[in-house]
Amino acid sequence: MTKGGLLGVLAVGAAASIWGTLGFFAKILYAEGVSFEALVAVRALVGWIAVLLFVLLTQGAGNLRVTRRDLFFLVPLGLIGIGAFYLLYFYTVRESTVGTAAILLYSSPAFVTLLAWLFLKESLGASRVLALALTFGGIFLVVGAYDLGSLEVTPFVLATGLLSGLTYGLYSIFGKPLTGRLGPATILSYALGFGSVLLVLASLPTLYTIVGLSLGSYVLLFMLAVVHTSLAFGLYTVGLKRLEAGQAAIVATVEPVVAGAIGVFLLSEAFTAPKLLGAILVMAGAALAQVRFGETSHEEGVVVRKSSRPR
Repeated sequence: MTKGGLLGVLAVGAAASIWGTLGFFAKILYAEGVSFEALVAVRALVGWIAVLLFVLLTQGAGNLRVTRRDLFFLVPLGLIGIGAFYLLYFYTVRESTVGTAAILLYSSPAFVTLLAWLFLKESLGASRVLALALTFGGIFLVVGAYDLGSLEVTPFVLATGLLSGLTYGLYSIFGKPLTGRLGPATILSYALGFGSVLLVLASLPTLYTIVGLSLGSYVLLFMLAVVHTSLAFGLYTVGLKRLEAGQAAIVATVEPVVAGAIGVFLLSEAFTAPKLLGAILVMAGAALAQVRFGETSHEEGVVVRKSSRPR
């Protein structure tokens, strides 16, 4: 592996590892009484300010100019790919284990595959069909659907977990028409901006839960916004300049591994053999869904590399 390739692996691995700790820190804030709505609102709003300042200071205000056609995609990108996704994912984290929420999120590549096939007319070859089977078979094991008497999560939480994967995947679908015209930071600044509007409105009834917290809790809130959003996205972007989309997808599967390990060793979450096998299947499916065997569509990889990580 070249020096640049190694740097890419380290950057993507670092970003995915940072994202893997999201659930752990969210659980700490939940224990302090912070609502999941207030948490995601603060995270998105402060993260948006950080990304916006980065664009203004390093690229200039000219890079924030977009057309009405761009806004047609940027608005749903922010409202669904950021706003709805954050609400669904952090609710799932609150109501289930950190590891389960992260694994359910990794249904996202399967949803992207299906949506790209339905709406973007991308091919659905044997490898992608296998990826779908691995992903949903793994989820079947993770949630304990083989024994309905001892499901890992309630049907509603299973739905929110899968919907978090769907809305996460929609970020790529809405972002695809933008990647040829706008840079990653510009796209993220608008997405976080529109997403923040929805999240702040949703948090108004429980926004009081962030008042009167300890200094440590405020540090955690700030860290989730700047480190887990702005810095992690920057690291992922650096890595993707040096790796192919399929390579990055494989490296990024370290995220649910980190989340699961934290859940087991720091939060004492149970991790049974069927759940472990299910997690492996989901991660394998996530990687396989983004690897192109015998295809030359490099542009498809650009979509994943430039717009699929709004975490």
